[in-house]
Amino acid sequence: MTRTAFTPALLAAALLVGTALVPDAARAAEIKIAMNGVDDPVTNAEAAFARGFAQALDGSGFTATVFASDTLGSEQERFDQIAQGLVEVNLATVSTAFGMSPLLRGVLLPFMFESNDEFDAIIAQTDLLDQMNAPLLPNGVRLAGFNYIGMPIGIHNTEVAITRMADLEGIRFRALNAEQLEYIEALGANGTIVAWSEVANAIQTGIADGYLNPPNSAIRTGHTEFLKHFTQANISPSTRAVLISEDWYASLSDDEQATIDAAIEAGIEANRAWIAEWSGIVTERHLEAGVTLSELAPGERDKMAEATRPTWEAIMTAEDLQAYLDALAQVRGQ
Repeated sequence: MTRTAFTPALLAAALLVGTALVPDAARAAEIKIAMNGVDDPVTNAEAAFARGFAQALDGSGFTATVFASDTLGSEQERFDQIAQGLVEVNLATVSTAFGMSPLLRGVLLPFMFESNDEFDAIIAQTDLLDQMNAPLLPNGVRLAGFNYIGMPIGIHNTEVAITRMADLEGIRFRALNAEQLEYIEALGANGTIVAWSEVANAIQTGIADGYLNPPNSAIRTGHTEFLKHFTQANISPSTRAVLISEDWYASLSDDEQATIDAAIEAGIEANRAWIAEWSGIVTERHLEAGVTLSELAPGERDKMAEATRPTWEAIMTAEDLQAYLDALAQVRGQ
């Protein structure tokens, strides 16, 4: 759904006024899902979550309305709307919640997790998610789970086929945030923080030579026109957060909460099914776009992991880092 007549601030105000005027029963029935991507489950893994979530609500008395493409504002604006109870569900970048829950920084640490499956096991089988939620819940935000926007993160660039860590020297990558910039530089490359909306221009004008993202990112955005090299380095899962309004969720009955919990689970299952399907076709799509696909030489991923390991301590407190190491030990020891 699109609301082009409103700015994000005006739309948030309209939502607040509307919430005050609508009876409780009607207000509970509609669930607003906000996200930054397009509402197209064919090309967007988060849209697949939204579709799975909405379908699970059939017959429940709840309906879901999707506000895609940043209709309700930027990442920070949507986070604030969740905390204020103006929006029920927000599909968000993980880093938006760093300030409130620093433990979340570990989700994006380079070479921390061996696979998506290992990350999913940690969330399902340990208390790490509860620890992440501890500072969020009193502030009106609940982390309900994680989406993936694609396969694990690899290396896109305009310059060379990267097969060794040494190949990264001299390449300037777009960084999402200071944490990613830290490990880009630890790998021997250069980095510059660029907003996603400015990435295409930055690469085409030489401000950046590429970025670290899942393989489908360049395909989905059309960046394969100028990003002609990709190496799957499995740096980290391509995670985004499923945030819900804690004030809204706490106001629901036990049965209604169970309905929402089941819808969240259905959405995550749909997201994972999307990833599994894409993993079978992403290579073909890259080759069709003229992208050179490379693999890291034996031992090179280990070199990258060793080089970036010190950034873990720089990015996180010792206590928070230990929480991840304990969770990993628990899962790997089973």
